[in-house]
Amino acid sequence: MNAAPQPVSPGVAGRGRSEGDRVEVVADRERQRIIIQSPRGISEVILERLTGTWPAAVLVELRLKGLESLTVSGGEWTVQAAVPAGNDRGGIRQWVPPDEQVVLTANDPLWLDLKLLPEQDNETVGGFEWTIPWGLRQANPRQIRVNFIDFYRS
Repeated sequence: MNAAPQPVSPGVAGRGRSEGDRVEVVADRERQRIIIQSPRGISEVILERLTGTWPAAVLVELRLKGLESLTVSGGEWTVQAAVPAGNDRGGIRQWVPPDEQVVLTANDPLWLDLKLLPEQDNETVGGFEWTIPWGLRQANPRQIRVNFIDFYRS
């Protein structure tokens, strides 16, 4: 029988810019999971490392209905992503600005590995999840900014 992951002190903290934004950090020995909820659907969340380096595995969950725009930046690095209206898995795009035509692949250091999250029940919006890219973690900025816009924002 596998034991449940043991909680550890989080290596990351987060705060939202808009009223009502919620940022929760759940840490265990395997990874840091950051859950972002924004009732407005358009905001910025600042993630800050609490140790000398970013944890090796940081998974971010963004609880939105749609993802018109996502920008993840830290230091000199920026990556952007979008998911078409209707959340078409095949239409997920990731790129390094300013050129949207240069699309990232899984081998790129800024690859987010962006995925759609299924709805869990009638009260929970599915959302999106991604990992903080290894190139961004390796650059080791003190803060990472996450800007997002939901197609279905209020």
